[in-house]
Amino acid sequence: MAGSALTVTVNGNPFLDGHRDRAQIICDWTSDAAAGSVALAIASTYAAAQLAISPSRPQPNRIVGRITMIETIPGASGDKTTTCPTDQYDITLLDAYGYDVADGTLANRSGSVAEAVVYEEPLTIDSDLTLTIASAGNSKTGRLIIYVDPL
Repeated sequence: MAGSALTVTVNGNPFLDGHRDRAQIICDWTSDAAAGSVALAIASTYAAAQLAISPSRPQPNRIVGRITMIETIPGASGDKTTTCPTDQYDITLLDAYGYDVADGTLANRSGSVAEAVVYEEPLTIDSDLTLTIASAGNSKTGRLIIYVDPL
């Protein structure tokens, strides 16, 4: 029985306080084969992958900035055709205290269409975020892109 998986890539540096430009955090996820869920920390997952590449380099432990937009794209690597999640699956981004920083705006996502949530009032973050996904279906895939502007 396979568990959930998360691959995190970044453009820019959303982990450094005072970063200057918009950064993107790209999360490619696969839901658990039995439960159809995901619950993995974003910065910690990225740090673990980077540690294997550069063991002597300091690794990130939190995301710092203001989230201005989040995109959800069903399918493997966001291709919208491969192992797409069940329609109306739910996503939360939990901070260190278990609070959904997206405040429910990522509930009921489409299993076939890419969607974006643009925050008129950006979400200030200074924490690792745990990506949790529920009701996606067993061994389904998708992509989440978080746009982070500097504080």
